Amino acid sequence: MLTAILCVLGLIAGAAHGEIEAFFGALAGLAAGLWVSARTAARERAVQERLRELDDKTRWLYEALKARPAAAAGKEATSAAPEDAATPAATEAPPAVAPAVVAPAAVSTQAAPLDALHAEGTRVAARPQPSAAERDDITRPLATLWSRLMGSNPLARIGVIVLFFGVASALRLAAQAGWLPPGLRLAAAVATGAAMIGFGLRLPGDGPRRMFALAIQGGGFALLYLAVYFALARYGFIGPAPAFLLFAALGVACAVAAARQSSQVLALLGLSGAFVAPMLASSGQGQYVVLFSYYLLLDAFIIALSWRRAWRALIFAGFLFTFAVGAGWGLRSYVADDYLVVQGFLIAFFVLFTATHVAQTVLRAPGAAGWQSGSLLFGPPLAAGVLQAALVQPYEYGAAISAALAGVYYLGLAGLLRHRAPDEVLTFRAHAGIGAALLTLAVPLAFDLQMTAAIYAVEGAAALWYGCARASRLTLWAGAALQVAAGFWLAASLDTLTVAWPLLNGRTLGCLLLAGAALSSVRVLRQTGAGADWLPKALTLWLAGWWLFGGLADIDDFVPHDLQPAIALLFGVASAAFAEQQGRARDFITARALAALTLPILWAGSLLAWDQHGHLLYGAMALALPLAWATHLWALRRQDEDGAALLNTARHVATAWTLLLSVGIEAGSWLADWLPGQDLWGWLAWIAVWLTAGRALQSALSADGENADVWPWAAAPEAYARTVLWPVAGLLLLTVVALQFGHDGGSALPYLPLASALDLASMAALLWLARSRLLPRPLVGAAGLLWVSALAARGVHHLAGVAWSAAAMFQSTLLQATLSLTWALTALALMVYATRSGARTLWFAGFALLAAVGAKMLMIDLAGAGTVEWTGSLLGIGALILIASYVAPVPPGTLPDEEDSR
Repeated sequence: MLTAILCVLGLIAGAAHGEIEAFFGALAGLAAGLWVSARTAARERAVQERLRELDDKTRWLYEALKARPAAAAGKEATSAAPEDAATPAATEAPPAVAPAVVAPAAVSTQAAPLDALHAEGTRVAARPQPSAAERDDITRPLATLWSRLMGSNPLARIGVIVLFFGVASALRLAAQAGWLPPGLRLAAAVATGAAMIGFGLRLPGDGPRRMFALAIQGGGFALLYLAVYFALARYGFIGPAPAFLLFAALGVACAVAAARQSSQVLALLGLSGAFVAPMLASSGQGQYVVLFSYYLLLDAFIIALSWRRAWRALIFAGFLFTFAVGAGWGLRSYVADDYLVVQGFLIAFFVLFTATHVAQTVLRAPGAAGWQSGSLLFGPPLAAGVLQAALVQPYEYGAAISAALAGVYYLGLAGLLRHRAPDEVLTFRAHAGIGAALLTLAVPLAFDLQMTAAIYAVEGAAALWYGCARASRLTLWAGAALQVAAGFWLAASLDTLTVAWPLLNGRTLGCLLLAGAALSSVRVLRQTGAGADWLPKALTLWLAGWWLFGGLADIDDFVPHDLQPAIALLFGVASAAFAEQQGRARDFITARALAALTLPILWAGSLLAWDQHGHLLYGAMALALPLAWATHLWALRRQDEDGAALLNTARHVATAWTLLLSVGIEAGSWLADWLPGQDLWGWLAWIAVWLTAGRALQSALSADGENADVWPWAAAPEAYARTVLWPVAGLLLLTVVALQFGHDGGSALPYLPLASALDLASMAALLWLARSRLLPRPLVGAAGLLWVSALAARGVHHLAGVAWSAAAMFQSTLLQATLSLTWALTALALMVYATRSGARTLWFAGFALLAAVGAKMLMIDLAGAGTVEWTGSLLGIGALILIASYVAPVPPGTLPDEEDSR
């Protein structure tokens, strides 16, 4: 019957908006009713199963106790075994299976009463256990829903509903056509209703016709309600006072009949008809005072009936009818002149559905269990809050005052529970939490935060907590959905919010409210283990998004433009540090994954600073960026120590490259500011970065190095070697080579060959590359020869005034002679070193360079024959060759291969 009631309720709520909405409303009500019915059936099956289990244990204990005297008598009669042969374990331990007792007849445990089962000489037949297929059939959800919908004489339910709507339609048609006098129409309706009630009461109270009798009675009461309402609202035969007396009498009669027959269904049938009657008989004249007074009286009947009966479905139906009809009327007919009356009715309904729960709990009413539902605890403040938001919208601080008063009211209820019902801890916490949340809401509501979003967020967190505590999946998921709805509502209303003060504005407080509600929900979900595994992770991302959005939006609106990058960076890394601390303390990997975003936060902050100032360390960023780096490295090291699999290796590599690029960019920028027009220093800064990083990495990653086991190198040594060290060496070589071609070595300092900044940096880089053996030695040797050649060219350019261009350099006989002498001197140095170290390969490389000098003199330098430069180069080269033949003979070929290859 609850399914039918919810279906009708959905139909009515949808009809307020149109025919299609009415259809979908009825469909939604049907789905909700089927779901609630399925849950009720599941609870009933669980109770029955526990009762059966208790019955089995009682029966087993009885049979075990009855069998022990017989076993003792048999033991005394047996003389073959001594008295002390039995061990204590054998005499004291109960049998694993109840012993079979010989009996003339077997009694089924499913058909016999308990006293018959325990009678002397009765053998208990084992209860047949259902097979796996049967258990699946029993628990199949669709079968359960169908059983609940069609069980207990469904034709009676359907027939009464159809009859009720038919009579109502007939009365309306008769009124429109004027077929019968109004008094005769009402008399016919009253006679029909009374006859149905009398006939239902005379039917047997037990047996298969019980549901039919209850349905007939409920339909009769509904027709009487309809007749009274027509007499009041349509025909004016009676005034409001007599009508309410009749309504009260009908309500009392229906309640008494339902209580005497212990039938919640009868109460639902009768009172649901009473709720629907005003809408079916509506004349469209807007007599809302009569309507709401009538509903208030009906709700009072329900409250009185629920004092002794834990009929949760009846209470929930009254709540749904009341607020659904009230919301529908407000959307269609409310005007500002109705405020005081409507406000009074709303407060009355709110107090009725909130104070009753506490009163029944404190006074230990028999029906208090009917109110133990998350829907009845959080539904009234949610529904009343949404309606109140619409009512007080014209008043500037109406929402804030309403939230404050409601918070004080709920705290008062919580105090009453604490002092009068101290054992109801969960109920006390729920009321105290709602009160504290509503008081908290008063502050953001006073700063233009949309009340609906605020209520949704707080109620959603509270409902999720209550659903976890009560193991109610419906309440849990409803709480999560309410938080999502609050987020969408706030996002839709951002353009309308006034942002006048930092932090104390509707947008920021709304974001904090959403984030706080999500944080509370995540903690509850992880503590209780309720809900899906992905729900705490999703809510964590949800709260992080709102937290960051609220903070960054305020930074953008209120922080001076120059300070925005630094403040935003500090806000981001502080949030990440909090996430890391909470994630490690609570073993929550999702929070630690958010902390792993410190590197993207560093990227964003650095890009903002670079875009604004052309520097990374400028102004407040000189403090913020080192703090951000320290936080990032702190979080990365903690996660390495804990073995958190959060792409740590990739983060190490990205961290190294981010640091190198940041240092190189910042050093080049400051050098460009200090030495304007001297671009060489920026390139030399990159050489210094690559060289320093390469030397440090190679030293740290060496097997015999002092830092081999030191973090961060020990965390990912292979990745550092493969993706950082070798690329750094390659970039260093490319930078050196590019400078030899592209720069003349001029700087703010006087140029001195071999002592210039470019030459010193190039020598240091090439020496480390040669010793590190990270790159092929011929490649490094070719780069060294290029540097020697460029050294000669720069010397000719700066000391002899030859233009720095390819054409001028090639045509200069001085450069050609200098190159020949320089190459020959380099070859001599290589050969001397090779002879002393026994490296035959290196010696032949020097010899090849000498041969190249000779070829160059024949093909290029010969064009300048007879000149002073050509003559000087010949003399110098000849002297060098003679010196080489003396001091650098060919090393012997008997050396080991490894020495020869050095």
